[in-house]
Order: sequence, then C-alpha cells, then structure tokens
Amino acid sequence: MIDRRVLLALSLVPAPLLAQTASPLIFAAGATKHAVERLQEALRAAGQPVPEAAYDTVGALRDRVLAGERPAVVLLSADAVSAIAARTALPAEGVAAVGRTGVGLAAPTGQGVPDVSTPEALRAALLAAETVAVADPARGATAGRHFMTVLDRLGIAEAMRPKLRLVPFGVEGVAMAARGEVPLAVSQATEITDRPGVQLVGLLPDALQLWTVYQVAMLREDETARGLMRLLTSEDARAAFARIGFRPPA
Repeated sequence: MIDRRVLLALSLVPAPLLAQTASPLIFAAGATKHAVERLQEALRAAGQPVPEAAYDTVGALRDRVLAGERPAVVLLSADAVSAIAARTALPAEGVAAVGRTGVGLAAPTGQGVPDVSTPEALRAALLAAETVAVADPARGATAGRHFMTVLDRLGIAEAMRPKLRLVPFGVEGVAMAARGEVPLAVSQATEITDRPGVQLVGLLPDALQLWTVYQVAMLREDETARGLMRLLTSEDARAAFARIGFRPPA
C-alpha cells in the first residue's frame, strides 16, 4: 500500500502527465525493475494514474539520455548518473541513493544448485553447466560486462564462449532460467531475488564481486519529476527495493 503522503504528492501532479505520454516518465535499469513494478501495482490498486517506465540495461538507458531523451527521472547506477550529470545540469538535491547490489547466479526453482562460494567452486560450476544466460555486454549491461572479466580472471573465457546465451538484458536471462531453458543465468542479484520460478544460487565470491550503487535522479524540474522523486524515495519504495535484495550503500 502506498503511503498517503506519497499519494497526496502524486495527486498534485495533473493525471495526464502521469498517464501515458510520448516518452516513458521513468527510465529504470533492470536491477530496479521489480521494485518499480511493485510500486506501479500499488498505485494501480489505489486507483491512481500509473507512470510509464522503460526498462533496459544501464548503458542503453544512459545513452538514450545522453542522446537527448528526457524522462522525468532515471534509476541507474551511480556511474551512469554521474555521466549524465557531467553533460546535463541536474536539479539541486535531485539525486538519492537506492542501494547497492552485487552480481549473482540464478537457477530454476527445485533444481540442485552448485557451490559458487569460492573462485575455484565457481569455475567448476560454470564449466559443468550446459549453458549460461548472460546479458550482452555490448549493450552496456553492468553484470554482463563484469561477468566477462570474471571468465577471463578464471581462465575459462574460451571454454565458456560456446556455452553463453547472450540476451538483451539480465531480466531476460533470469526469465529463461525460470522457464527451465537454461540451468544458470547471471545477473544483478536484485533481478533474481523474490522472483517466481528461480532461486538465487549465490553471489559471486568476494574476490570476484562487483558491487554497484544505484541512484534515482531527476532530469527535469517540474511537478511530475518532483512527484515521482517523492514516490521513489518513499518508505514504500525503500521497502520494495529491500525486498528484492538491495543493501544500504557502503
């Protein structure tokens, strides 16, 4: 249930501005997708207009903004927000931390899961897997790009190449695991936690891990952007982000 104060804040925004527009009002990276969807569902249940969101890799959404698109707010990695801020003046106090997440592996629910707690165990698990779904690093997927460096560090990049199933972004790889199409999928842990049909095998070992801080940032200074900023930094939003595994920023 969305807090009444947030509903009041959103009610001050003209409904047509929160409804369907020429461009989505929220650009959200895959790591934040399921939390944003929960907030959208809560708004819909409360009879409120639901802002449209576009979901993609951090890199793809960052590049759309740098090319000139202007959603009201973005939910991207801190590095991507910094890249946008370097090219575009952001409103004062228009950036807030969502939390941080690490890269993890997903497997279909009910399937036995391998040990991935050490680099050696992870190496053995990957080599034993028939296929592994991972977001295409060429599209700016944070987890996908990092996973390719992990394969290099483990010395198995060439051996794994024919096993990899590249997908546009991590959420799709996790969905493949949920359907039983792949035994393992690599993505941000927040794209795996609390999703039907999949289980979190584990995070990458500490020595190979990449922790990424995500932020919400306003790209416009208008009532629509301010209302969405209140929504995405509300207690309800913090609970939604925590539910899918976001941890406080270090």
